[in-house]
Amino acid sequence: MRWRTHGEPLALTILVLLGISLVPLLLLGLLTPLQLQQSAIVLAWMAVSLLALRLPALLQRESRRLGLLVAMVALAGIIVGVTALPPAASAQSQGLTFRAAPRISQTNFSRILANAGSPAAPYGNELYDIIRGYGLDPAVALAFFQHESQYCTTGRCARSGLQNWGMLRRHIKQERNAGLVDGFARYATWQDSVRDWSELMLGYINRGMDTVEKAVPVYAPTSDGNVPTAYINAIRRQVASWSGSANAGADVTLRAYTGPLDQALISETFLASSVVYYPNWAFHQYMLAEARAGRPLGVPMDESRIITLDGQRFAVQVFALDTLYTPIAPVESQTNWSDVRRLSDLLAPPPAPGPTATPLVAPER
Repeated sequence: MRWRTHGEPLALTILVLLGISLVPLLLLGLLTPLQLQQSAIVLAWMAVSLLALRLPALLQRESRRLGLLVAMVALAGIIVGVTALPPAASAQSQGLTFRAAPRISQTNFSRILANAGSPAAPYGNELYDIIRGYGLDPAVALAFFQHESQYCTTGRCARSGLQNWGMLRRHIKQERNAGLVDGFARYATWQDSVRDWSELMLGYINRGMDTVEKAVPVYAPTSDGNVPTAYINAIRRQVASWSGSANAGADVTLRAYTGPLDQALISETFLASSVVYYPNWAFHQYMLAEARAGRPLGVPMDESRIITLDGQRFAVQVFALDTLYTPIAPVESQTNWSDVRRLSDLLAPPPAPGPTATPLVAPER
């Protein structure tokens, strides 16, 4: 079947218009740089194919030579401009990937666990190799471990000996099931725990959630008391600090919030100390109530943790101006978490005794 002559310049015009429209689509955020590159390559291939088929006939028409030249220059400009985008720009738009060359060395990975006093520290080198064996970045995995339980030195992971790397709610492989405690999976070994976490991440990747930005809203949803935006930026910040990168493949300075301004500003205040703000946590609710009452605690200095004193356990969180603590009941589920107390009250001197009353003496008769 022969093409009609007047269809050739129309096809070229359509290709040029499509090519020119790619840049506005990129600026509007409807295309990523990678998608822009792929689209430009497809348009160029179509244009080259059309020109190769009809080039002799087109060159015989003087009136079309200028149009042909303009079309070729326009398409060439698009290809050159798009393919000249630096790889970092494309990677940045995609977010912080799980699959990547290690952003942390095995030595530093194990040293961080040891310095934190993590119960997983004796197996650091082996855990690093397991994560790499799944094709995942150990820095991202370690950042999740840090964020969820401070390397299993605080929270349920430490209190119940869960050996749960990512505080998973269920086991991925039943042969690794060592029970459930308070709705969280327990593992017999750290190796089993890391394998389960890694396979969960691979499941996310296979479903298209190949970056921290895409996975966290599912992994740590708001319905479970999490703040995904804060969680994501905490992971980015931690990986960036280990990799020596300014942004670890993503823009950590641009954060989008929904809801009241005060909550966004409180989240930023906490993040400045590398601590995540949880609006439904008793300590954080108490901090906010005290600030509104004119008794501020200042910025948080660290995540909350558990300490033991003469067999009694306390949940503790340190702030710049005071320290909060809550006694934990022998049966943890019976703990009154709203019973938040301040160190300053504990240190306050006892009230001075009042004036001694003069004993009454019966009058003589």
